[in-house]
Amino acid sequence: MALITINGVALKDPSTYSGQTSTLVDGGRNTEGFFIGDVIRYDMAKVEASWKILSDLEWSNILKLFNPTYGGAFIVSVTFLDQVTNTYQTREMYVSDRKSSIKVIKEGNKIYYQNPSLSLVEV
Repeated sequence: MALITINGVALKDPSTYSGQTSTLVDGGRNTEGFFIGDVIRYDMAKVEASWKILSDLEWSNILKLFNPTYGGAFIVSVTFLDQVTNTYQTREMYVSDRKSSIKVIKEGNKIYYQNPSLSLVEV
């Protein structure tokens, strides 16, 4: 099973995979400086993935999954390995930061992306 699947499309397994779990809190401090607040939601997931190198086509196809112009969507269904349950979970997420560097190979002017990465955040 792929480590990350987006809308049914299995991504190439990343070189690095980082899971983050957050608790959403509505809170603040009172006049005495003590925390006052309530948990709004437990165990919100964030997944960060990066690859050492991807071809221009591989990286473009991943990015298009999040772009409605190319049949993608802002909010997507993501299946990922959840660190809390140690099982695969499917949740609705959006893509946040995407970055990469370009490496041009002289043989045929092929373009590859070095260290492309993305962050997926649960909605």
